[in-house]
Amino acid sequence: MTTSPSLLAEKIYHQARLAGYDDCGIIPIDEMDAYRDRFQERLEKEPTSRPFYERIAPGMETKERFPWAKAVVICTWWLGRYKLPPSLEGQYARAFFLAPAVSLTEEEKQKKESFTDWLTAEGIHWAGGEKSSHLQIGGLRHAAMKAGLGMIRKNNFLYTERGSFVMLEGFVIDQSCELRQHHDLKPCAFQCHLCQDHCPTGALSSPFTMNPLKCVSFWNTFGKSQLPPTLPEKAMGNWIVGCDACQNVCPYNRIPAAKAEKEVPAPITEALPWLAPERLKEAPDSVLQKEILPFCDNHIQAEEVDTLRLSAARYLRNQARP
Repeated sequence: MTTSPSLLAEKIYHQARLAGYDDCGIIPIDEMDAYRDRFQERLEKEPTSRPFYERIAPGMETKERFPWAKAVVICTWWLGRYKLPPSLEGQYARAFFLAPAVSLTEEEKQKKESFTDWLTAEGIHWAGGEKSSHLQIGGLRHAAMKAGLGMIRKNNFLYTERGSFVMLEGFVIDQSCELRQHHDLKPCAFQCHLCQDHCPTGALSSPFTMNPLKCVSFWNTFGKSQLPPTLPEKAMGNWIVGCDACQNVCPYNRIPAAKAEKEVPAPITEALPWLAPERLKEAPDSVLQKEILPFCDNHIQAEEVDTLRLSAARYLRNQARP
């Protein structure tokens, strides 16, 4: 018996919640087309970043790359369920160190994977998920906004009612269905420029846009900590992996619900001694690859561990500056 689109959407939502996701929405695949327009707008606003955006542009062609897909399922995972250890604040980004791939127990990971197991068991053809780059199915923040899961603020991050420290996972499926959520979020105040003012490198050149080739998080991960001549190392501040500056200063991240956090699990606490910049700078490859790289969300590869050493050394130099 064929399941109606509305019933299928309800079942997908139910299974997503059982797997541990905080919320779930579904949009028709056609609504991903609008992201290409937004992508082109970004190119026009930041022409110097064209080499970066052109490299990832093929990932935006969702319908062309998945001609069998009919809908996009987007799920949210609140990173604030765990508290970033104080010693990592201002040095390591939450999105890396609190991601499910590194913060969950094996039992919790199996529970989370039950979602895609269920899709497969139901005979639903799907692609995407945590283990693949967000580029695999296109713009996840765009899809989440269209599905009513939150709004994109001036710093370009997707905010739910718990703030912006949220991981998004997207899946394309070969079934037609739709599920819209609703939120009561207020838009950014017109006069607020806190995220721009606190971006250490000026990567947030204007509201709702950015230049990734100026972004701290780009240079201390994908950029292998090899800074261009135009970017003084003091602008990188204390950040070693990633950067949360524009999110930390945002008033919409100061939410009571975001304070209900648990202590991080053992893998992270056990790695804390190695994350001290002095030890990170001198750690052998084997330790960095085993103890630290799992927290970097595939932004630093096994053969690129010098990225961590260079970032740690720069941190120490910046600490010594007047």
